[in-house]
Amino acid sequence: MIKDDFSLCMLANVRRAARAVSRRYDREARKLGMTAAQFSALTHIREGKGRTTGELAELGSMDRTTLVRNIALLQKKGLVRVLEADRGNGKVYELTDKGETLVKEALPFWRKAQADLAEEMGAEAFRDTIKSLKILSKV
Repeated sequence: MIKDDFSLCMLANVRRAARAVSRRYDREARKLGMTAAQFSALTHIREGKGRTTGELAELGSMDRTTLVRNIALLQKKGLVRVLEADRGNGKVYELTDKGETLVKEALPFWRKAQADLAEEMGAEAFRDTIKSLKILSKV
């Protein structure tokens, strides 16, 4: 009988790593009163100006309902404005001035989280991991 080595399970290891990295970025984001997922939504809205909900969800590899829930919270905080899309029944989003200010305030915390991980892993391993994760995101 072949013995399976579950310590090499891609799924388990990716999930474990994702949770650890999420906790690290959440700690930084909480310093500004948001979660890492909310920061991601803000940056996707900022970078994906004029994109619909579905397009933003795809851009961030997020579940559409999770994105909508995060956007609703950000809208309540006055960080995001919801607009009707030029085409179809969709909605598009843009940051308010308050949202733009918050992203600018959050960037040093994000940069710190990035730098800390790169230092802990080593710059080459950090780059290689990002490259591997990009490949995995397309499977």
